[in-house]
Amino acid sequence: MISGIDFVIFWVDGEDPLHKNKRRAYERGFKLEDISNNEQSIDDRRFCQHDELKYCLRSIKTHASWYRNIYIITDNQFPSFLSLDSIQLDRIKIIDHKELFADCPQYLPTFNSRALAAQVHKLADLSDYFILGNDDLMLGADVSPQYFFQEGKPNLFVDEFSCNDQDKLTLHHIGILNAAKMLGFGKDKFYIPSHGFIPLVKSTLNKLDSLFFREFSNNRLYKFRHESQFLVESLFHHYCLKFNLGHEKSTQSMVHFSFQLCREGLPQKILFLFDLIEKGDRKQFCLNEIQSLIPRVPEVNNYLSRICGPPLKSEF
Repeated sequence: MISGIDFVIFWVDGEDPLHKNKRRAYERGFKLEDISNNEQSIDDRRFCQHDELKYCLRSIKTHASWYRNIYIITDNQFPSFLSLDSIQLDRIKIIDHKELFADCPQYLPTFNSRALAAQVHKLADLSDYFILGNDDLMLGADVSPQYFFQEGKPNLFVDEFSCNDQDKLTLHHIGILNAAKMLGFGKDKFYIPSHGFIPLVKSTLNKLDSLFFREFSNNRLYKFRHESQFLVESLFHHYCLKFNLGHEKSTQSMVHFSFQLCREGLPQKILFLFDLIEKGDRKQFCLNEIQSLIPRVPEVNNYLSRICGPPLKSEF
């Protein structure tokens, strides 16, 4: 029986002038191997925020009220819709990058979720079994702890994938494949993590950090996502699958509103998917670019309010 499961959420307000100016200073000296990967690394749209965190937190409080704490990992920022004096009422804790990187401050500042993921297992108070997410993830229906962990093992929401040398991979897929290769998987068969909340085990991540010390250090090194990095979640999944330390699960319980779907998807399709979520036919969803979606399909605001639940106790 697992007691105490935390959520960890990465969040940044990329529109904050101080953060934007700091980002600009480090962008000048940063180069990717392929300029076409810029959008998934240094593009401003990667750092935009538009109420996603509010809905993310509401959805956890509404649909996974059994959580122990929600840790928000951020860079000297605080969500404007929350009251610092009352966040404890919602079991929310703010963790600054300086605290997360206390043992290796030389890697700061960072604007790279892959660097954050390489450090998250070092949080002393974090539960051994925890759930990692970004602010664009939301729960769409009630879930129990067993939705994420069964019989002491994490549920691995993955899709089997293959590619060849001629396929053009995105920066996201390169990070997944880099992780798979570290454990002996090849292009002929590896696994894509879901665009959803990911259950992880801190002690397993500590072991992986020791086994792949050089690769973890490289993840921390880059200020922005780079082709040489790996996806920590992918390494965890492939390790658990290889050594029977997790349960392989379908991603059918999830909806991914990709960048393309948010920018170009037909309103009828968007609303059809939200109807599925509201009926309880999908457990969680990812809104990759809410700022592009809502101006085109304003009804989404009403769906989010209904699906994600009422305001938190600590909201203004």
